Amino acid sequence: MISQSSTVTSTPTTYFGGPDKSKNLLRDVLINHIEAVPANGNISWLCYYLNDPVILQALIDSSERGVNITLILDGQPRSPGINQACIDLFSQSDNCSIKLTVIRNKPMWEYLGIHWHPHMHSKLYYFSHPTPRVLAGSYNPTAGEEHTDETSLGKIGDHSISHNVLVTIDDQDATDYLHSYIAGMQDNWHRRFARFSTKHNTAFHTQKCTIDFLPRFSKHPVNTLLSKSDSNASVKCAISHFKGPCILKPLKIALKAGKKIELLLESSQRRVPGKYSAFLDNHSIKYYQPGLKKNCLMHSKFILYKSDQEHCVMFGSFNWSTRSWLLNHEVIVCSHDKNVVAAFEQRWHQMTTQKQDKTP
Repeated sequence: MISQSSTVTSTPTTYFGGPDKSKNLLRDVLINHIEAVPANGNISWLCYYLNDPVILQALIDSSERGVNITLILDGQPRSPGINQACIDLFSQSDNCSIKLTVIRNKPMWEYLGIHWHPHMHSKLYYFSHPTPRVLAGSYNPTAGEEHTDETSLGKIGDHSISHNVLVTIDDQDATDYLHSYIAGMQDNWHRRFARFSTKHNTAFHTQKCTIDFLPRFSKHPVNTLLSKSDSNASVKCAISHFKGPCILKPLKIALKAGKKIELLLESSQRRVPGKYSAFLDNHSIKYYQPGLKKNCLMHSKFILYKSDQEHCVMFGSFNWSTRSWLLNHEVIVCSHDKNVVAAFEQRWHQMTTQKQDKTP
């Protein structure tokens, strides 16, 4: 069981993992939600990575007490071996209450010599009880060092201690919308032609949040946010992957509009190549790169936006990379809930003041 501060509640709750938090805090949040679903209830997940044995056992135990479970998993992540244990476990299972869909997308522009395939990179965790809710954010339920070899940890990081976030969404309209999106991802046609769909090109609005999906043809939600005409706006972005020419455009637009920009970046060269940190230096953009211990990542993905006209936080699964921007299946939520925004502001302060900042 998890601490009292992380129990299932009936109000929107924001959970943060990190090296300054309890190890496996976000894993335990998911387990607590799994255990709260009774017989004949439903659990539906979209996962990029899933191999934590404690999570897998909790799902099996839940199915044995009569919970219906739907898992949709990327079959071709950057490190495909990470998901194989989960695929083997549930593909061979006789338990009809666990339904596994493994997504293996083909390259869309292979005829042009472009062999990149889109990832199912969204991270959504739906629970029907005690009230319907979805947890959305950046967290991958992967095994920590006690269950994972060093080679695998070196590739994907140790998410039991890395900076990550999950946000509870329990507004009925938003929950129903996200649940329908998860269900739709079981269909191959929907996935392959998603960028042409109305759902992927139209924002879904509730009273306190806006939901967008990628891939799409319409304007990227980050571009939309940073191109607003609020010249006095403050923009603070936590970015785990920062690479690719398309990701510089929104920053240039924001700079031209006079916005104040700060970035919190991962420190590895693979996720933030030197030429992109050089761009920040050349444009006098303040940024932080945490000096974290081995296998601990800055994996959170969010944007805090504050101006006289608007105060919000945008979060989800999206990276600032070409594949994420143009190909991947991603979910982006923009919340105007004061409690959620305040939680992210507090976390930004904690993450940046604990680390050395790099100022051009």
